[in-house]
Amino acid sequence: MDGFEGYADVVDPRERYADLVEDAGEDVRDPERYVEDRELEAFRSGWVAVGVVLDDRDRVLCIRQGDDERWLLPGGTLQRGESLDGGLVREVREETGVDVDPVRPRAVGASRIVNADDSDEWTGFHVVLYEARATDTTLGDDLGVDDEDIVDVAWFQDLPEQVFNPDLTRPAVRAARTE
Repeated sequence: MDGFEGYADVVDPRERYADLVEDAGEDVRDPERYVEDRELEAFRSGWVAVGVVLDDRDRVLCIRQGDDERWLLPGGTLQRGESLDGGLVREVREETGVDVDPVRPRAVGASRIVNADDSDEWTGFHVVLYEARATDTTLGDDLGVDDEDIVDVAWFQDLPEQVFNPDLTRPAVRAARTE
């Protein structure tokens, strides 16, 4: 599969919301790595839902994986037949133990990889940063599923200095807090 095809039943939030923060990135991969990467779950699905999860004190929920020092918003790849808000609820629960009510998308990022030997051969996925409100702020103790290596989960009044993809994350959190 090439392009942003993914699961056809997902409605692109840019069709409904004109005020979304947008970002895009592209990487060129050698042919062997391109073939490996395009089989990753996010590329096969085409969609990733990430939570800008806020509690009643306006704190934002973040996770940290493995030995990466950067914090990131919880979320993950949609499963076949899953909506953006449905995938968001499932992923946040799996990764943090927190239940959420989805509010609305705040940002969309596009990630694209290109085969170095054939620039017409590419694949990609979209990441939707979705505002959600925590219905309970209690953090779980059995974080992630199967191959996920979530080592920490925490509530932050201000996003940590070292946050994954700050150019998309910071504006999405600001937008969620201003409405």
